[in-house]
Amino acid sequence: MGRVSSKTWIVGAGIAASVMGAALFRPVRFPRPAGRFRVGTTTRQWSDRTRPEILSTDPSDARELAVQVWYPTGANRGTRSIYLADAPDVFESLLQALREVTGGRTSLPAFLFRKLARSRTNALVDAPAVRGMRFPVIVALSGFGGFRTANTILIEALASHGHVVVGIDQPYVSARTRLADGRVIRMKRRGHLYDEHAEDDVVGHLAADVSFVLDAMAGDPLLARTSTTVRTGVMGVSLGGTIAAAAARTDPRIAACLMMDAAMPAGVAAHGVPCAALGLTRPIDDMRRERRHAGGWPEDVIENTLGSMAAALSHQTPGTGQLISIPGMFHIDFTDAPHWFPWARWVGLSGRIGARRAHQIIAQEAQHFFNHALNRSNPAHRQEVGASRGGANRPTPAPSHRATSV
Repeated sequence: MGRVSSKTWIVGAGIAASVMGAALFRPVRFPRPAGRFRVGTTTRQWSDRTRPEILSTDPSDARELAVQVWYPTGANRGTRSIYLADAPDVFESLLQALREVTGGRTSLPAFLFRKLARSRTNALVDAPAVRGMRFPVIVALSGFGGFRTANTILIEALASHGHVVVGIDQPYVSARTRLADGRVIRMKRRGHLYDEHAEDDVVGHLAADVSFVLDAMAGDPLLARTSTTVRTGVMGVSLGGTIAAAAARTDPRIAACLMMDAAMPAGVAAHGVPCAALGLTRPIDDMRRERRHAGGWPEDVIENTLGSMAAALSHQTPGTGQLISIPGMFHIDFTDAPHWFPWARWVGLSGRIGARRAHQIIAQEAQHFFNHALNRSNPAHRQEVGASRGGANRPTPAPSHRATSV
């Protein structure tokens, strides 16, 4: 093989740089959900005037939430929803937290994420909901420093299979929450969430958001026509999974709780939850591998996360709980992040399994879990979902991937 000329090398390097640059800055394309329904979305600003905001320095503040709702629709055209309209501001806070948790080992420029403000999802804004059917609600919680659309791939998949999913920006926990009056609430500094109140009190305060959202859904004239809160689900990643478990212990409407890579509250670790429960996590070696590559995940955090999840699921009554450890995943692989930041593996933030495979496994597990746990009390919906799979009332097939149960 002959020598490559310097001119050829420069041209090749320029093409490669152009391709990489385009991939870095062009809008993200989200995978189309595979369910029979198209997905609509709408937003709400809800205030709970009966509950003081204990995380605020102003004693007169009441708890306020910014929420986004995804639901089945029959519409096939409309304006697609923007993924994260205020992405630069959100990531200013989020990247600061990332630098803190990794001891400064992982530091990324915020401009890499401006494309998310121009990226559109599959959900159609304010599209009319499917008529004549009511679908079970699933409340979705992001982790500390997250945002309500951080699991859009999973959320749209669930909505396309016949669920109404409510994502919450929780003030002082989400990276950035814009309230109805225009105020912007940034997340607490990492390590300072429990400065003013005991951890159990803060987690209980955040878990009460789930019950409030279910009440608000039932009282919303439009949303109440397409959703039912009699038998509901809750899911969360990291701190969101902790909050989800706490909510499942206190609200009898919650029939299914999905917890992803999350330490459990003491009460949940000691007794489990009084509903169907699924825990998704990864092996201890992958947690340690993530620490070596990007920082974070000290041994006490690893022990608390895996130990408390295993303890919680061990206390479930027979047939109501399962803990699955998925090899090759890092923490952010439980979110959309590796999809819109494919270089996450290069900087040690994403595991070896790859974003597509991670999202496929999580979606399969979540769909199977929620379909089984929530649809039993809704014959009309169950028949519709069964028919979409080739036969009325046919059980949803179990996921086909190989994962380790522990």
